[in-house]
Amino acid sequence: MHLVGPWQSNCILGGRYANATGILRASMSEENVEFLEGLFAGAADLDKRALLDALPELIAQTCDPEIEWVEDPQRADGRVYRGHEGVRQSWERWLENFEDYDAELERMVDCGDKVLVVATEQGRGALSGATVSQRMYSVFSFRNGKIARYEEFLDERAARDAAGLST
Repeated sequence: MHLVGPWQSNCILGGRYANATGILRASMSEENVEFLEGLFAGAADLDKRALLDALPELIAQTCDPEIEWVEDPQRADGRVYRGHEGVRQSWERWLENFEDYDAELERMVDCGDKVLVVATEQGRGALSGATVSQRMYSVFSFRNGKIARYEEFLDERAARDAAGLST
């Protein structure tokens, strides 16, 4: 079975199916996909300033208090943050690099207890004014209906491995 893009894996077992938007669903964790869909939709219309202003409340509502926030180890400035304050620091540190920032959701793959998100980030540099764009891969894990772990990847294969997808 092929989804939108090169996603073919053992996550298709166990009653899962792909819908027309390329989102792979599993009945036991469909609520995690819906949670992330709502989060991305709610943030889609926020500019950088509005996003920064909303972060404290947004993080408290969506993240487990003991969240682990793992930035891609390939990034020169990549770090691991913990707790609500750590998530806020990561976002603020990242967004300070941009005058304008936007992320566009491309697809999600539900792998039971994890969700792989593929998105494209776009921005205009705060100092250079240069326009940049990159595809990002994120793996979200949940506990008690909130995000318990976020893992960021620049490499698709590493993200697929972290999500439990076979090649």
